[in-house]
This record gives sequence, C-alpha cells and structure tokens, in this order.
Amino acid sequence: MYKFFLILFLSVSLEFSSQINTQLLSNSSWTKVKSVMLDGSRDLSSESYRFLVWKIKGDNICECIDPWAIERTKCKDFKFEKNLMKLSDKSAYEIQTLTSDSLIVIQKVDGVSFPDKIRKMKFVKTSILLKKFTNESTGDSIIITSRNITPTLTKGIITEMMEMYSQKKYAHNFVVDGEIRIFPKMKEIEVKTDNKKQNKDNQRSIDLFKATLQKDYKLWDITGYENFYKIIIPYRVKSEMEDGSGSLAFYNLTPYHESKGIVVNIKDKRASIENFNRGIEATNRQKFDNAIYFFNKAHEDDNTNTEALYNVASISIAQNKTDVACTALKKLKDLEQTEGIKLYNEKCSGK
Repeated sequence: MYKFFLILFLSVSLEFSSQINTQLLSNSSWTKVKSVMLDGSRDLSSESYRFLVWKIKGDNICECIDPWAIERTKCKDFKFEKNLMKLSDKSAYEIQTLTSDSLIVIQKVDGVSFPDKIRKMKFVKTSILLKKFTNESTGDSIIITSRNITPTLTKGIITEMMEMYSQKKYAHNFVVDGEIRIFPKMKEIEVKTDNKKQNKDNQRSIDLFKATLQKDYKLWDITGYENFYKIIIPYRVKSEMEDGSGSLAFYNLTPYHESKGIVVNIKDKRASIENFNRGIEATNRQKFDNAIYFFNKAHEDDNTNTEALYNVASISIAQNKTDVACTALKKLKDLEQTEGIKLYNEKCSGK
C-alpha cells in the first residue's frame, strides 16, 4: 500500500549495547512471548499472536510458525554485523538485548522508518519458558498446554493428509474441536473429537485425521513433559476440500489473552486499500470532505489501517473540525496506538 502520512511522527532514538555476545545465540531455541511496535503501539498484525520459535544453529536461523505443520518452517542463513542479524540486503533484526535467557530484537526492513510500523519482539529461551510452565504444574499429574508451550510434531502430517484426501477424492467441509491426549509413561496417544454429527464423507476424513495423529507415538516431541501422566492439547481442525484441492488447518484451541483491547477486524483488505488510495487522490485535489469519507471507509474495511485514521485526524484538525478529528483519535486510542493516544490527550481531553 502506498503510504500517505499527513502527521510527522517523532523520531525514536535508541542506544544499543555494543557488547553483543553472539555465542549466546548459537545452538539455541527462542520462543516469542511479546510483540509491540517500536514506539510502544499495539501490534495489530496477525503475527502479534502467532506461535513463533526461532531455532538458531551457527549462522542459520529457522522460523517455526506452526508447531504441527513443520512444512511451514523456513530456514535461511544470516550474518552478524555488529548488533545486526542480517538476513538479506533489505531485511535484518537489530539486537537490543541478549542475555542467557532473553532476546529482544527490532525488525529492520528497507524503506520502513516510522516507529509505529517497526516491530519489536521479545523472546525467551524455549527451555526456560517450558521449565517455568511445567513447574507451575508441579504436583499435578495432568497438564493442559498453552499456545506457545506445547508438544510439537516431528513430521509434516498436514501435507501427508492432504495427499491422502486428494488421492481418495474425499469431499468434505467441516470444523471439529477436541483434545489430543498424550500419555508419556504408557507411550500412547488418544484423539478425542466433539460429538457433533457429521455426514459420512466428513466422518471418514475425521477418522483419517485421528488415525494419523495416533498411529505413531514417536511423531510427537514431548521434551519437558515426560513426568506427567497425561498431556492435554485442546485443538480445532478446519478442513475444506473440493475436487481434489483445498486446505486443512490444525491449531491450538487454547484462548489467547495478551490483548483485551479492540478486536482486529479485517473485513475486506482490498477494499480498504482502494478507499485509502481514493482518499489520497481526493486530498491531492483538495476535496477534503471526500478524503475524510474515503479514509473512514478504509478503516471500516480494515481496522488495522491506522494511517487512514491519522489522515482523518490531520485533515479535520486543519479544518478546525475538532469533533471529527477526536472521533478518529479516539479510535486510535482504543487501538492502543501511542501517537494517537498522545494527540487525543492534547486535542480532545476536555471533550
């Protein structure tokens, strides 16, 4: 999206340690626990709540974004330049903090300079996070996993199941919730599904899903959970298949509670971009009322489009339409955008 900002953001200066012990990264695994923007704004992207584990070995980094679909793991080489992990000429991670148990990085992408568009992520060493999580269940024989801390699969079964579905020409469209129950001491796995009735074809697909997960205990990496009698993984599987093609999603059903603010709602991203561009065109023609209309529409179609709200606020302030500006700034405040909160407090605190 062509970015058009009518508000200049304050620059953010950071001091980074020149003494980065890169050996702490070697042969290590790190789990993301928090993602915000550089200026402290809430990260509104889908990546903010997604599972992410970095596995680093030497000068190679693997990004694991799905504990049960290793096909989605991407690995690439990087090189250190001072406090930068350079992935390419146009992208890197700047290391702000690195200790034996925590890592904070700032994403650097060529051409992205506004602080509210630069992501800052905190990682904790996976082994430490797992130990803390399991220690909290000390004395219990049953543990329910979380989104970030869970047994993982060691084989790409999603691709395998999709191939089997395709070869046998399954036709199905269903959503199933349930629990995967792993019994470490007995080396057994049990897959439970909800009791909703399914048609014959759907039930065959669900049975294949269950059989695939249960067929081999060694499919599961349960490192750190070995002393529990039972491990419970709440899950949801969503499958869509038509004429031999489709999709299969398998993910953790554990609720995610990092942010209790406004829910991200992307109704139509393409329409949002189109209306945003119409707002730019109207602004260039000095049709400011039209511009405000289009920018508001852009935000309605995608409430992560905060640039649209900043533009509404800026145009309205220039026109002395404080009420219109404050409506936009209130939305930015509710979305936990730092500059929006600041402007709301300056312009609208008495309203």
